[in-house]
Amino acid sequence: MSLKVSLLLDGQLAAHEVKDALDETTADPGLRDRYTVYRLVGDALRGNSTPDDGYSIRIFDRIRREGMRIESGYDPLADNR
Repeated sequence: MSLKVSLLLDGQLAAHEVKDALDETTADPGLRDRYTVYRLVGDALRGNSTPDDGYSIRIFDRIRREGMRIESGYDPLADNR
Protein backbone atom coordinates (compact mmCIF):
# COMPACT_ATOMS: atom_id res chain seq x y z
CA MET A 1 0.00 0.00 0.00
CA SER A 2 2.93 2.37 0.51
CA LEU A 3 3.45 2.26 -3.24
CA LYS A 4 -0.17 3.30 -3.76
CA VAL A 5 0.32 6.27 -1.38
CA SER A 6 3.40 7.28 -3.34
CA LEU A 7 1.58 6.95 -6.65
CA LEU A 8 -1.34 8.96 -5.25
CA LEU A 9 0.94 11.82 -4.22
CA ASP A 10 2.74 11.73 -7.56
CA GLY A 11 -0.55 11.91 -9.46
CA GLN A 12 0.15 8.57 -11.13
CA LEU A 13 -3.03 6.72 -10.24
CA ALA A 14 -5.84 6.32 -12.73
CA ALA A 15 -8.93 8.33 -11.88
CA HIS A 16 -10.85 5.23 -10.83
CA GLU A 17 -8.03 4.25 -8.40
CA VAL A 18 -7.83 7.57 -6.55
CA LYS A 19 -10.99 7.17 -4.44
CA ASP A 20 -9.98 3.68 -3.30
CA ALA A 21 -6.46 4.89 -2.42
CA LEU A 22 -7.86 7.84 -0.46
CA ASP A 23 -10.39 5.62 1.35
CA GLU A 24 -7.68 3.10 2.31
CA THR A 25 -5.30 5.86 3.40
CA THR A 26 -7.83 7.67 5.58
CA ALA A 27 -8.97 4.39 7.19
CA ASP A 28 -5.45 3.29 8.23
CA PRO A 29 -3.47 5.40 10.74
CA GLY A 30 -0.19 3.97 9.48
CA LEU A 31 -0.99 4.93 5.91
CA ARG A 32 -2.10 8.41 7.01
CA ASP A 33 1.29 8.83 8.70
CA ARG A 34 3.10 7.57 5.61
CA TYR A 35 1.08 9.97 3.43
CA THR A 36 2.10 12.87 5.67
CA VAL A 37 5.77 11.85 5.68
CA TYR A 38 5.83 11.39 1.90
CA ARG A 39 4.12 14.76 1.39
CA LEU A 40 6.59 16.54 3.68
CA VAL A 41 9.56 14.86 2.04
CA GLY A 42 8.22 15.80 -1.38
CA ASP A 43 7.77 19.41 -0.27
CA ALA A 44 11.30 19.48 1.09
CA LEU A 45 12.76 17.99 -2.09
CA ARG A 46 10.92 20.60 -4.15
CA GLY A 47 12.22 23.34 -1.84
CA ASN A 48 8.76 24.30 -0.62
CA SER A 49 8.61 25.82 2.83
CA THR A 50 5.98 24.47 5.18
CA PRO A 51 4.29 25.97 8.23
CA ASP A 52 5.32 23.92 11.22
CA ASP A 53 4.51 23.12 14.81
CA GLY A 54 7.65 21.02 15.21
CA TYR A 55 6.32 18.11 13.18
CA SER A 56 8.61 18.71 10.21
CA ILE A 57 11.62 18.89 12.48
CA ARG A 58 10.66 15.56 14.05
CA ILE A 59 10.32 14.07 10.55
CA PHE A 60 13.79 15.34 9.58
CA ASP A 61 15.21 13.94 12.83
CA ARG A 62 13.66 10.57 11.97
CA ILE A 63 15.08 10.71 8.45
CA ARG A 64 18.54 11.44 9.85
CA ARG A 65 18.24 8.57 12.38
CA GLU A 66 17.41 6.24 9.50
CA GLY A 67 20.68 7.18 7.83
CA MET A 68 19.61 9.67 5.18
CA ARG A 69 22.03 12.54 4.62
CA ILE A 70 20.51 16.01 4.77
CA GLU A 71 22.71 18.97 3.94
CA SER A 72 23.78 20.53 7.25
CA GLY A 73 22.65 24.07 6.36
CA TYR A 74 19.25 22.98 5.06
CA ASP A 75 16.33 24.57 6.89
CA PRO A 76 13.03 22.84 6.02
CA LEU A 77 11.07 25.83 7.29
CA ALA A 78 12.94 28.52 5.37
CA ASP A 79 11.16 30.20 2.50
CA ASN A 80 13.38 29.16 -0.42
CA ARG A 81 11.41 30.79 -3.21
